[in-house]
Amino acid sequence: MNTDSEPGQISGNHRQGEIPKRSYRNPPVVEALCEIYFAESSWDDTVPGAFYERVRSRFPRKQRREIQEAKITMGPETSSAGVQRLPPWMQFLTEDGSLMIQVAENLVVVNQLLPYRHFEDWEPVIYETLNVYNEVALPEKIVRIGLRYINRIEIPGAIIAMEDYFTIYPNLPPTLGNRHGAFLVRVEVPQAELGHTVLITFGPADSTQLAGETQVFMLDLYDRISRPLEPNEAKLEKEVKAAHGNVVMAFEGSMTDQLRDMLGVEERT
Repeated sequence: MNTDSEPGQISGNHRQGEIPKRSYRNPPVVEALCEIYFAESSWDDTVPGAFYERVRSRFPRKQRREIQEAKITMGPETSSAGVQRLPPWMQFLTEDGSLMIQVAENLVVVNQLLPYRHFEDWEPVIYETLNVYNEVALPEKIVRIGLRYINRIEIPGAIIAMEDYFTIYPNLPPTLGNRHGAFLVRVEVPQAELGHTVLITFGPADSTQLAGETQVFMLDLYDRISRPLEPNEAKLEKEVKAAHGNVVMAFEGSMTDQLRDMLGVEERT
């Protein structure tokens, strides 16, 4: 993961000190994405096509993503459960498939896939996508934003000491010993910026991989902004940059120097 803002402590209430900016020769990011949820868009079946015409020079590949959700109905005497099919999302990809835009009613998502680049490389696409959606769907407001980084961290060794690499891990009482199998740590951390919360989820990528010669972990960092905004580029940019700084802070605060060295930390001026 390339950390392009100034990280600090993980308390979420304020940032202390000024730490050199860092990037990594072996960044663990497998996907980064930004979600923008709107309200009261002028949506119909022509909108995805109009959107595609405006982005097709850079995102020529298109495909449909079918969306389903579980639906449970509870009544005084009977209940039922089933699967409800929702309107599909349209996906537009670059020729090499490393960058994708997803479009649905009241929603756009920009996904930076592998190979991961610096935040500054894909950040402008977020604002360009907003401007195109504004043109074709005329949303009245933004109601929620999410910036998410999914990291896959591989550490060699059949048995490792979690505290050597991470600051977030299961803390067991001495009566239970110091060895454990699969686990999941999940915590919400309020941030200083109005409406921002970072959700940190940490655990093994696959429980079976804890028994191999390499331990594989997923560190999922999601900054959620839950407050209404005008759908303009300047306001979105301010919130996205703050969200990225919060994610950087959580990433840097979740690991030790030993893990930084393994990822190939580089100071950035």
